Amino acid sequence: MRTKRISGIIIVLIGVALILSSFYIRSRVRSGRQEISEAQSTVSKGKKLFSVTPITKEVGKGFMNSVQKKINEATGKADSYAVLATWFQIGGSVFIVLGAVLIYIGRKK
Repeated sequence: MRTKRISGIIIVLIGVALILSSFYIRSRVRSGRQEISEAQSTVSKGKKLFSVTPITKEVGKGFMNSVQKKINEATGKADSYAVLATWFQIGGSVFIVLGAVLIYIGRKK
């Protein structure tokens, strides 16, 4: 009985750690998305600036395409971390419930 209770406590702690990790990941994703948004607005301003003449438009494309590619990669990475945070929350919740059940089963009767 005692091992079930100890196992339950450990599982609950793991669940809490997963949920806290998901909150941290979400906050980092939020700040990353803000940086991506700022970079995207800067690129949009640059595109407008370089689209005055056909020559500057071609030069601007060369600069902006590489930056836009990096922005798109960062957006994809942020999306994957957001999914990871969601799975951490789901897994953490499941661990907490399982741990609570083990603690309940392992209690003295």
